Amino acid sequence: GTVEVPSWQIPDLVVECPKRPGARIHKGTSLILPEAGGDLLACIVRSLPVLLQIRPRWILGYSMAVDGVSLRTMYRQLEHSGPCVMIVEDSSNCIFGAFLSEGLRPVSQCYGTHECFVFRTPRLAGAWRTEVYGRSVAPTSPSQIEGALVPKPETSEGGSPPAGFSGQKAKYFEALRKAQAPSSSASVFCNHMGIVVGTDGPALFIDQDLLRGASWPSVGFGSPSLCTAGTDFVVRNIEVWHWSS
Repeated sequence: GTVEVPSWQIPDLVVECPKRPGARIHKGTSLILPEAGGDLLACIVRSLPVLLQIRPRWILGYSMAVDGVSLRTMYRQLEHSGPCVMIVEDSSNCIFGAFLSEGLRPVSQCYGTHECFVFRTPRLAGAWRTEVYGRSVAPTSPSQIEGALVPKPETSEGGSPPAGFSGQKAKYFEALRKAQAPSSSASVFCNHMGIVVGTDGPALFIDQDLLRGASWPSVGFGSPSLCTAGTDFVVRNIEVWHWSS
């Protein structure tokens, strides 16, 4: 059934913040979270670490609808924000994302704790139900990554690698997978080439232009593909919420 949390646990969603005074939503766009319905917000709140479940306000750290399309802007505005929730809406009207316990940080190593999770709201026929997938493998110490960097996609049932990654991206994923211990495959990695959540899938990948991405089944999170129309998707909107004022 529908997920229920106490009304006092449902946070206020704050768009304007010190880093974005006088924020305005661009014409013809909207924010994902307020429009997605109470089930998504309730499921995320229920799955958060306890100390974040009771925080009364969520602050919009980055949104395409407010800040434009820029990975650099996203990293800059979230530099010192700490834990965050990244939410993606694709061109098929599916909503999905991840809770990142150590935020979005472009660094030279994988990071993240057992508190990270991914989620999706397929928006299929009937009631929209949010599905949350937690980390299913205990984390280990982050692995230092050298050279070009990230994971080779999971092979299909027939044994051949699925389509979607080639050239530079394929090498990027392969290098990250080799650098990362198998028991920490639900880690996060960010750099100028994009955002990776779950290095064994990836569970979620957002390209550097923030316009395209991919999602494959992840053993680390115990999750299927988060997007419902195949494994590749076109981004319609991205937003990131955090708790740091």
